[in-house]
Amino acid sequence: MNQPKASMRSVWLITLGHTAIDFYMVTIPPLYAVFRTHFDLSVFQISFLPAFVTVFGSISQPLVGTFTDHRNRFAWAALGVLICGIFVSSIGFAPSVYVLTAMLIGASLGSSLFHPTAGGLVTSLVPGRSNLTMAIFLTGGTTGMALAPLTATQIVDSHGLEQLWIIIPFCFPIAAILFWVSRHHSGLAHTDRPRFEWKSLRERHMRPLWTLYSISVLRSMVHSGFMSFTALLGASWGWETTKIGWVLSGYLVCSTLGRIAGGYLADRVSAARLLVVSNATSGVFHLAFCLVSSDWSFALFWFAGFLFDLGITTNIVLAQKVIPENTSTATGLMMGFSWGTAGIVIPLVGALAQTAGIPTALGVVSLALIPATLLVFWLPNSATAPELAPGS
Repeated sequence: MNQPKASMRSVWLITLGHTAIDFYMVTIPPLYAVFRTHFDLSVFQISFLPAFVTVFGSISQPLVGTFTDHRNRFAWAALGVLICGIFVSSIGFAPSVYVLTAMLIGASLGSSLFHPTAGGLVTSLVPGRSNLTMAIFLTGGTTGMALAPLTATQIVDSHGLEQLWIIIPFCFPIAAILFWVSRHHSGLAHTDRPRFEWKSLRERHMRPLWTLYSISVLRSMVHSGFMSFTALLGASWGWETTKIGWVLSGYLVCSTLGRIAGGYLADRVSAARLLVVSNATSGVFHLAFCLVSSDWSFALFWFAGFLFDLGITTNIVLAQKVIPENTSTATGLMMGFSWGTAGIVIPLVGALAQTAGIPTALGVVSLALIPATLLVFWLPNSATAPELAPGS
């Protein structure tokens, strides 16, 4: 079999896994308003659920990436899909908010196992096409995300929260495919790359990585904030559960288009310039969405999603270029640890929403994209490769 074709086929299979796991994880946010009513929680109390999901699904990702960099990454990615799917599909049976929290944490750990493992794998399969393969991988994730809110809200609205179990079958065949690939293509699954030395993070050539990490934290605060509170905001504006699902699905469809466009552009224009445009313009539209309460305000939200995701591929791939021998670790830092750090502030957003209102809280969160824009200028000139390599 032609090796490049086999490698691209593997990229698509991993992307299918990403579609599944992000579908399961994004089934959760549009149901926060349902959880709030079902368990009689305040806005502040409900804010701890997305915080737990973000922290447990993200903080461990760099360590997971370091662990799986030296093992069969297809097999570990498959296990992540399986764990995540089982826990999310079971949340309708939670008898209390404490059991629900435990289930969400279990699902988050499955997501944490998958993301750095698979994200580091796809960019190493096709040398010289890292932006393209990362864009394909991320697009698979947002495809799952786009389907999740609409699917979850339709099931719950029509049949009740207890019937969410019917989404469980999706995880089994996809996990089985990845396990099969791990057996028959083990040469693609792991390498003898050197083990990442954490003490190297203190060295000078790692400064771009810290800058990219800071940018990712600020961007993650915005994404987590809006994904966590848009359902509550919509409910406060009188939106029905199904409309919340449509709005969030539309946002994620636009995000998918943004990732495709960003992956294409990142191989052809200045990566730093693309990241600046993404941060600055999406910040304006996220803020406008909070301030404009009308029947068509969701259009601002959708456009914000497109602009925001123009820069997500760039942020991850630039980090992988800093430590090219440990791409899963770099992916874990950008996709995981930064999201976990951002998740810590979600209860603070909930507290602000409780006192000042949800639109004000989300408006404040959207301002995080201002320092994220400015930090891009701290990256080395022409942040597209050479000066981001170790040893510079």
